[in-house]
Amino acid sequence: MCKDEFIKVKKIINSLSSVIDEVVIVVTGNKKVNETGFYKILYYPWHDDYSAPLNAGLRICDSKWILRMDTDEEIDEENIKKILKAIEIDGVDAFEISQRGYLPSGRNEFGVKKITPYKGYDNAVDDKCIRLFRNDPRIFFEFNTHEHPYNTIKRARLRYVKTNIIIHHWGKLTMSKKAPYYYKIALDRLRRYPEDFQSYYYVGVAADFIGKMDEAYEAFKKGYEKFGSSYYKIPLDFLKEKRRFYNVRR
Repeated sequence: MCKDEFIKVKKIINSLSSVIDEVVIVVTGNKKVNETGFYKILYYPWHDDYSAPLNAGLRICDSKWILRMDTDEEIDEENIKKILKAIEIDGVDAFEISQRGYLPSGRNEFGVKKITPYKGYDNAVDDKCIRLFRNDPRIFFEFNTHEHPYNTIKRARLRYVKTNIIIHHWGKLTMSKKAPYYYKIALDRLRRYPEDFQSYYYVGVAADFIGKMDEAYEAFKKGYEKFGSSYYKIPLDFLKEKRRFYNVRR
């Protein structure tokens, strides 16, 4: 899915050209792409919902397996080989991978860890997500932002497994440009899906990024009170210490 980042899309396609049978591009912007017989192009009006255009794209896929990539991502040859091995495993319907978001050194964000340097970056956050799955109408994306197919896989009683496959993600390096928008739609996600396990979390993440530290803390606190999980306790403790440090310095 892209707005008008056609050059980035072309680079992703070229990197996968030896292993893919089909390319589906969902365009949410107003510019037209130079269409060829190898690509399937779907134009879908944007309306603050990441799942809807992605699901529309899924419906025109013919291949047995689907690999979803974003325009601010890339994949290397080592991980392409891992994907080819994964889809040969019997009895598995989807695979969870690590979306490795690279960060500049010194970024104070929970979940940051040192990793083997990649293109000059050795700070990153690994977010788990399902990006490789069978072309099955029971598997589709949910939620307007931070969309995922976990619930649909669970409801259909299908099976996914965790892998060490990595997709390299560059979006965190330019997050400051998009952060206010992500904060806005994270609030809408919470309003629409207050019972979803992750809704408070994404409000907290977005609020912290745009400097609303107290609001972020309250979001994680409410999430922890509601679900009682380390998923919220870890960022809550991180922000508690961050607030203490900030108040002392101030």
